[in-house]
Amino acid sequence: MEAQLYFFWSSILLIIFYFFYLLLLKYETFFLLNRIYLLSALCLSMTLPLLDLSNLIALPKIELMVSTLSVIGSGKLVIAAEQEFNWLSIVYWIGVAFTSGLLLMKLFGVKRQMGLPEKGRAFSFWRTKVIDQDLDNFAEIDAHESIHVKQLHTLDMLLVELTGVVFWFNPLIYCYRKSLKFIHEYLADEYAANFAGSKKKYAMVLFLQNFKAGPVLANTFYNPSLLEARIKMLQRKKSNTYRLLKYVLCIPLIVLVAVLCSFNTSDFGSYGTIKIDQAARFPGGFESFSKYLIKTARKVSNKDGRVMVSFVVETDGEITNGKVENGLDEASDREALRVIQLSPRWKAALQNGKKVRSAYQIGINFRSDNQINRKYN
Repeated sequence: MEAQLYFFWSSILLIIFYFFYLLLLKYETFFLLNRIYLLSALCLSMTLPLLDLSNLIALPKIELMVSTLSVIGSGKLVIAAEQEFNWLSIVYWIGVAFTSGLLLMKLFGVKRQMGLPEKGRAFSFWRTKVIDQDLDNFAEIDAHESIHVKQLHTLDMLLVELTGVVFWFNPLIYCYRKSLKFIHEYLADEYAANFAGSKKKYAMVLFLQNFKAGPVLANTFYNPSLLEARIKMLQRKKSNTYRLLKYVLCIPLIVLVAVLCSFNTSDFGSYGTIKIDQAARFPGGFESFSKYLIKTARKVSNKDGRVMVSFVVETDGEITNGKVENGLDEASDREALRVIQLSPRWKAALQNGKKVRSAYQIGINFRSDNQINRKYN
């Protein structure tokens, strides 16, 4: 799958999953389930676009062409040196490098603060708690931070941060991070309030305490930006068990987006089993297409064999969705795709007098001799 298409669908899934959370799950007190949902949403958004369900449906093979291409001239190996100057790719990797640097700075910041004196501070990171033992209500604070450590909340934040490095251009990642941060605090507050024996008493601990700020990646007991929401959630009535049915809706949602994403990113998924009245044609016919392939293709490997490439002819004749179905080696596969993608526009296939998209496969045999053989199926 092309990188742009992958990032497009991953971003779409991030939006769908997050809005489902905002509409149905955010204000429920099933904090652990909400945590699992958000983490699953992140992972699924990165993996579902890689699925290809096209093998589950009958694919219309409009035409199968097998050509044998040979090297023109001496047959010496030619290493493809063409590289497109892609500004979009450069900007993306600059963003990855920048956000990676920020993440390293955050990690060094945590390490530095963990080595400072504990006076007036209370936070945890990974399996380490940093709490000033002279603080009032030390036992409740310690209980709060113990849940962060026991439930590995730092691992969640590191996952979000790494996702943010890859999807630095998507602001929704920061919404996921903030929501997970809230959920971590709700889980820890719930346990600490039970430990204190009273939600009101524990709420006063939150309201009256004033600590030094902890590191960005750490689980800080006192966080002014989260304080109001934490106190409100402590006072919120427990969700009824029947509201757990909301989480069952996640299953059809995942199935729906998986099918939608896969069939829109697969090569032939959007065609179904349609009947084509007239197949797509290369200008001048197949003979001209064979000449184009022989003229354009280069021998880039000392390995002989066939590369099977599939592609789509759009309604405007453009070639898209080039994909190696059966490869030979990396260099030959790349060359076969290059030749197909550089093809001039075709005449689109016709169905009931209208132009339609159609799927093709072609087998390109790379040989080191100067003989040209063609086989039609």
